[in-house]
Amino acid sequence: MIVLANQAAFLSMISHTEGTDRVIDPATGALAESYRVCFKGQGRPQHIIQSLATHPAVSGEWKGESLDFLGAQYVGKISTAAGRYQIRKRTFLELAAILGTNSYVEEMQDDMGILLVKRRGALAFVNAGDLKGAILACDNEWASFPGGTSHQPEHTFEYLRDFYTAAGGALA
Repeated sequence: MIVLANQAAFLSMISHTEGTDRVIDPATGALAESYRVCFKGQGRPQHIIQSLATHPAVSGEWKGESLDFLGAQYVGKISTAAGRYQIRKRTFLELAAILGTNSYVEEMQDDMGILLVKRRGALAFVNAGDLKGAILACDNEWASFPGGTSHQPEHTFEYLRDFYTAAGGALA
């Protein structure tokens, strides 16, 4: 079914553009599972989530990373973005309440990713293959999307489109 294929491709595209699908686990030297990757501050070792029982910033396993390296407007701010879709602690707590869970296992992260897309009004765009509409609707959810206001590094629409279609997503 195209709708589910588009959703899976969009989630894979998010993971790729956020960089969680290409992190090397410093403990093993192997590619880390994207569901276990935390935001990495500049000059800091990569934290790989040990337990998916809950978000690592909720459990206390990880405290987050400084954003100082991004410029003056970020000095003193901390990112708690973690997991395949780089969900922050505050967002996790909101989504966990909606979904009635505290779990951060793979399936729950996928459900939360789709819920974030839906909350941004982009799920219909994704299902219809309107990638540009979906990206524009989600550009303030994921800093790596073009058009956001975070002033963080972004990928181009063409880069996202190429990855999305390679992941099996259909365009309208």
